[in-house]
Amino acid sequence: MKKIYSFIISIMLFMTVLGQSFYINCNTVLADKPSAQWPTPPDIVGESAILMEPGTGAILYEKNCHKKMYPASITKIMTALLTLENCKMTDTVVYSENAIHSITTEDSNINCQIGEKMTVRDCLYALMLSSANETAVALAEHISGSVDKFADLMNSRAAQLGAKDLHFSNPNGLYADDHYVTAYDMALIMKQAIQYPAFLDIIHSTVYTILKNNKRKSEFLSYQRHKMVFTTSEYYYDGVIGGKTGYLDEAGKTLVTCAKKNNMTLICVVLKSNGDVVFRDTAALLDYGYDNFTFKNVSENDDRFSTSDIYGLISPFSESKHSISIDKESSVVVPKKTDLSALDTRVDFKTSGNSFATITYSYAGKNLGSAKIKYSANVSDTEDTSAQSETALTETKVSGTQKISETSASSKKETNTQNKNTTPPKKTAKISPIFFVIIVVLVFILILSIIIIHKRKMDKIRSMKRNRMR
Repeated sequence: MKKIYSFIISIMLFMTVLGQSFYINCNTVLADKPSAQWPTPPDIVGESAILMEPGTGAILYEKNCHKKMYPASITKIMTALLTLENCKMTDTVVYSENAIHSITTEDSNINCQIGEKMTVRDCLYALMLSSANETAVALAEHISGSVDKFADLMNSRAAQLGAKDLHFSNPNGLYADDHYVTAYDMALIMKQAIQYPAFLDIIHSTVYTILKNNKRKSEFLSYQRHKMVFTTSEYYYDGVIGGKTGYLDEAGKTLVTCAKKNNMTLICVVLKSNGDVVFRDTAALLDYGYDNFTFKNVSENDDRFSTSDIYGLISPFSESKHSISIDKESSVVVPKKTDLSALDTRVDFKTSGNSFATITYSYAGKNLGSAKIKYSANVSDTEDTSAQSETALTETKVSGTQKISETSASSKKETNTQNKNTTPPKKTAKISPIFFVIIVVLVFILILSIIIIHKRKMDKIRSMKRNRMR
């Protein structure tokens, strides 16, 4: 009997594992494939650098990207971000005596005066184009009341973005021993800043006119310092939106750049380069990104996770079909000429909205992005067509907030297809392999139980006969 029970338990455990493999065919981390080869990166002068695709967070290139470095004026990206998050473009900023006296004549400035009033819009253009240091202090005081409190706000906001290896002590990037960043952290800050259309407009502008005000008797032209934006520059790069330059003796030349080309956005950060070489470094990294990588939609290119009857959760007692599918909007960055089947995958089960798991893709040990596995309940084919259309048209997208949208074109296409069918669809009962496995196991256990009960009765009868013969 012990052998029989052990056999039954073994069968049940085997079928449980088999059922799980039917449900989803990848729930472990696959080892890197020996053939996985990352594209050969370029050599650059900059001491630290990173090339990131912001949508997926994929790091396509890195060189000492977590090393703490002095940022210089690229600090002003964080100052601009906090200004956009805490102010209106029409707000008035008043330049204090502290703001004017916080800089020397050698520091970048736009010759502001004590008591000068400017709109936040004008301040942002002066900050990002002319790299005006007194403007950074004026914005800090306008938002937080003092530079020290604004520095605290900078550090806390950076931590919220995942930038944990930096420390800001001022809003403009002037040298301070405790004012440092990493290339990775600056990429995260830039990733957040480019979410604001106003920020993109500012960094893409080549010149901006600051109008007269209570202290300024003539207009002031604020010029772009990022040479890759100018079409007339020898460093012009097609697709560059803009960014921020920086320079200090202690920091060398620093540069943060955002570009969009071939339907792919890239963020490039180069720290401690030499002079205009920083533009060549950036161009080399952008070329590397656009020449060697591309976007691929997960649901369209990875049939390992495609919706099918195997993954469907179908009940023979209900006409509703519950299924799982890959979020159709999820894409990953992959080396060109590389199929998604060649990537390593990891599935993490965590409920979020209508998603219950996430597939993370990697290649050669590098994270390339992820895709959500979504759960849905579709109405049976035999039910009313209009009700089916309404259910099919409702799709929830989770990205911090939930949006519900309907695709009318898809609805019309489905309706036209159904109208072309002159004969009503036949009702077919589909039962998943998991259900068949469960039935087989139950039948097996039932038969085995009957045999065991019958054997016990026979043993009891034989025992009674033996006792009578004695």
